[in-house]
Parts: sequence; C-alpha cells; structure tokens
Amino acid sequence: MKVGASAMNTNADTLVTMLRMAFSFENWDNLILLADELLDKVYGPYREDSDQPKPVMERPLVYYLGYSNLMKGVAYQKKKLYKEAMECIDQYRDLSLFSDGSKSNANIIEDFSFLAKANSYTLEISSGNTDSIEEYASFIHQYPSETLPGLVTILECANKHDLDVDTIVNPLLEYIKKMNHRDLNPTDRSYYLSILYLISIYHLKKSNYKEAIHYTIKSLIFADNIEDHRHFKKSVALFEVFRSHATRQQRDTYAAVLKNYLTLAIEHEDGFSLDNGRHGSA
Repeated sequence: MKVGASAMNTNADTLVTMLRMAFSFENWDNLILLADELLDKVYGPYREDSDQPKPVMERPLVYYLGYSNLMKGVAYQKKKLYKEAMECIDQYRDLSLFSDGSKSNANIIEDFSFLAKANSYTLEISSGNTDSIEEYASFIHQYPSETLPGLVTILECANKHDLDVDTIVNPLLEYIKKMNHRDLNPTDRSYYLSILYLISIYHLKKSNYKEAIHYTIKSLIFADNIEDHRHFKKSVALFEVFRSHATRQQRDTYAAVLKNYLTLAIEHEDGFSLDNGRHGSA
C-alpha cells in the first residue's frame, strides 16, 4: 500500500484507517507519508492565507493532530531516527493550544500527553539507555494498557544488547496470557505477534530451545487464525531453522498446524487430497 495522488482526495478518517494498515504491515516509509498527508489535510486550512477547504472530520481536530504525529514518531523510531521521533513526541505532548475548551478535547489531550510520556520511555530504551528498563517496567505495571507496546520495546532492547530481563518480562507475560487475544484490535494484534516472535528470539539467544519453539508455535497458530501471512511465514522459517531442537510433541503440533493450513488452502481444488499423501479420485 503506497500513498499517491489519490490520497489527496481521501478524507481524514480514511487516512486514519490507512495509517493503521501501514502500521500493521510495518511499512514505516508509507506511515510517514500518510501521517504528513493527514497533518496537511486537517491543519492546512488553518494556516495563514490557506485556501484549503476545511475537511469533514468525525473527531475533534486535536485527535488528528495527535494521532498523525504519534504514528509518524513510531515510524521514525522503527527506522532508528530517534531525533526525529522525539520531535514528533514533542508535537503531541501538549495539544492544549488546539483545544476548543470542551471536555472531549480535554480527554483527548490528556490521552496524548500520557502516550508522549510512555513513548519517551520507549525512545530512551530504543536509543540504548538500558538503565531505564526497570523504571519503564514499573510504569507499565502502573498502566497495564501499555503492556503490549512496552514488552515489544523491552524485548527488542534485550535482544539487541544481550540482556537478561527474565524478572521484568515474566510478570508482564502473565498479564498478556489473561487477554482474550481474538478480541484485540489490529494494532494490538500486531504487537502481540511481535512479542511472540521477539520472545522466541530472546530464548533462542539463551539456548532455551524448548521455550523458544513453544512461542514460535504460538505465533504460528495465532498468525494463521487471523490470516497474518507475513508473521506466519516468519514463524515457519524460525521453526525450520531450529527444527532439530524441537521436541517430538512440538514437531507433531507444528505439522498439524501446517496440514490444517494446507487443507483449508486446497479445499476447493478437485482431485487432490492430503489423506495418506495420495491423490484423491475425481
């Protein structure tokens, strides 16, 4: 999905949906382009001497200003452009200047102020300040809604710097286990799959193969359930590389998942059956 000339005529709320899609596909360059497009659409009409018409918006202006900068900052962080990411955080840290004074605006401003604080932690850790991990973990325990993105940040840092974060990660994983994963929104599903992949890598680096393959299979099953083919392929590749370390039960579970996947993929193809590895009769 790439932004093009047609995006110029796209309304603000459709652009929000497109931003979420770009995030789920981890298309960081496109995320930046779409965020800039949304910013221009909602804020452009308020610039001096602008002849842009005011867009139709389902939410208050402060929401779009905050969300576009939030997503743009995430993209810069993923591209390891930390200075640019912090500049984006500064843009939604305090949006009170754009408030209409209503309670709904105040709530949105408060939400983005909170996200600015959480993402500042993320940025510090991502840029190499590992001393902030324990403080960030305490912050997550205080605000459990940050558990999914927080675990992604902590695991990415641990894998990059070969840190042992068992005492930090394990309690957070217990919280995630209690979630109803099927009810997660698309963004949180993406975070959850990233966590399963990252925790697999974390255990592989520690030679905890059984645990690593356990999470790889969980990632495979969840990716299959929500039809996330990119994460499905990553999980297959990871399992195959470390297949020799899998237990018999893990190999059987893996084979069953792949057989089910293939069965559904070819169910409408006449003349072919997986039963006993033989061709079916026409």
